[in-house]
Amino acid sequence: GKQGIFPSAYAVDMDYNDFDPNTPKVKRERFLLGYLGSVETLWHKGTNVLCQAVKKIAANKHKPHQYILEISDQGLRMVDKSRRKSSTAPCQDYFYSLKNVSFCAFHPTDHRYMGFITKHPTLQRFACHVFLGSDSTRPVAEAVGRAFQRFYTKFIETAYPI
Repeated sequence: GKQGIFPSAYAVDMDYNDFDPNTPKVKRERFLLGYLGSVETLWHKGTNVLCQAVKKIAANKHKPHQYILEISDQGLRMVDKSRRKSSTAPCQDYFYSLKNVSFCAFHPTDHRYMGFITKHPTLQRFACHVFLGSDSTRPVAEAVGRAFQRFYTKFIETAYPI
């Protein structure tokens, strides 16, 4: 679809500064996944929430859209790979700051499914974003865990300087 969960709340202008040699390098990991969709949830974390979201979204039997999920210390960026370069259709890329991601995991019984839960930046609302991989999505969830660790380390160093 052309509209995600809470789209206006996540609109950001990102400048990656890829070509500026003075900008510190940011570790990024990229994965090609099928994006199945997003659903609003009542809870901000938990494998049960992920399983319910997968069940609800998989029941729609929509063909997944090919996205690159880019994971960095700043957040999770979804880049739509299914659009044609010559297409005039609007860009469907999304960015979720790590501070707004409350949970990430792969499905406990079918490891091809994974998802992450985001919180609305200003309201007590949550959404689960579900993906399908060709193989296990465990490496994707582990990459998000590593990004959280780096994010947390930077936060502690900034908040509590020695």
